[in-house]
Amino acid sequence: MANIFQRSSGRNWRLRQQSLALFEQWRQELEATGFEVTIQRGLWMLANSSNQFEKQQALAEKRKKENIKLEIVDPIQLNNFVNSGRLPELPQGVCGALWSEFDGQLDPKQWMQALLKSGENYGLQIIDGLVNQLKQDGGSWQVSWLGGSNDQNNEKYSENRKFDVILLCSGLASTELLKPLAEDISIAITLQPVIGQALELQLPTDINWQGSINWDGINLVPRPGGRLWLGATLEPAQTASEMGATKELQAMQHLKGAAPEWLKQAQVLRKWQGVRAQPLGRTAPILEQLLPGLMILAGHYRNGILLGPASAAWAAANIWK
Repeated sequence: MANIFQRSSGRNWRLRQQSLALFEQWRQELEATGFEVTIQRGLWMLANSSNQFEKQQALAEKRKKENIKLEIVDPIQLNNFVNSGRLPELPQGVCGALWSEFDGQLDPKQWMQALLKSGENYGLQIIDGLVNQLKQDGGSWQVSWLGGSNDQNNEKYSENRKFDVILLCSGLASTELLKPLAEDISIAITLQPVIGQALELQLPTDINWQGSINWDGINLVPRPGGRLWLGATLEPAQTASEMGATKELQAMQHLKGAAPEWLKQAQVLRKWQGVRAQPLGRTAPILEQLLPGLMILAGHYRNGILLGPASAAWAAANIWK
């Protein structure tokens, strides 16, 4: 969600626009070197109240002045799209929608695999281990981690190396790694867990449409083979044992009681639960140079994939200052 983002200025708006451009640039570069990555363009933002629809109309007018195309779709047009098969039967109470042809969805696993393999071609080295300490060592940084052994006992071993620059991208664990370094840093970086979840559903054979749908913070993403990704970050900070409680997953699938019958009857194939790191007292994400050679890129909250390219560009610019 870049063009359809509610704000039109500020850091978050700039990061979204930068990422939108970078994703297209990276797609072309990856495909030119033999990697297959796709972007499914098109996003429907449904309005569940007349007040929300009025705000969508105002946003479309604002974007028009910025030469960004957003299309307002009234209830009659939406009904025509449903009847023509461009959209499935919609949730109850929909009062209109915004259509953004350049926003959309990508498969994060496909992109991460392509980016990692491309990085390895440029010399990227991947170390599999659990980092347990960061320590300044002269003008460098010493990183210590626990790695797995290849022997039958699978005992962990400790290893450490020196690096000129460290990018800390470890979500909630960032605060623990920073605590030994300086009291002011550990206090300044505060993150809280917010639980997100997703379902992969098998839909009835006659359900198909163009573009992803966002309804009241819940995302519906059509997938090949008549499948659907359904996901949201709706729960406040909770314990890990409460992640993905059945009642929460059912409420999400039923769109809080507004789901059409085809969605209620969809078969659950897989489910995911995860904890997102939300910054306290500041906007997401945290992109800061904390100490010479030490940067943090964390607390992306609900937009880690979307803001990933812009965050990487920020890091690269600061490394080469």
